[in-house]
Amino acid sequence: MKFFRKMAKVEQNNWRKGAILGFYTYMLLLLINYVYSLIVGSELLTSGIIFWTGLLVAFGYEFILNYSSRMKAKKY
Repeated sequence: MKFFRKMAKVEQNNWRKGAILGFYTYMLLLLINYVYSLIVGSELLTSGIIFWTGLLVAFGYEFILNYSSRMKAKKY
C-alpha cells in the first residue's frame, strides 16, 4: 500500500530550492538574533519564531514553484 505518490523531477528540484531558501532564512535570522543579542543584551526573536519562519519559507516557496510550474504546463 502506498501512502504517497512519487515526486516528479520538477517537484524534487522545487523542494531542493525551497529547502535551500529555508536554510538560508534560518542562517539570516540566527545572525540577526545573535548580533542583536550582542549589542542589546537580550534576544530579538524566540527560537520558535525562527523555527516556524524557516519551515514556512521552505514549504511556501516550494508550493509557489510547484504551482507556477503547473500553470506553465497547462498553458502548453
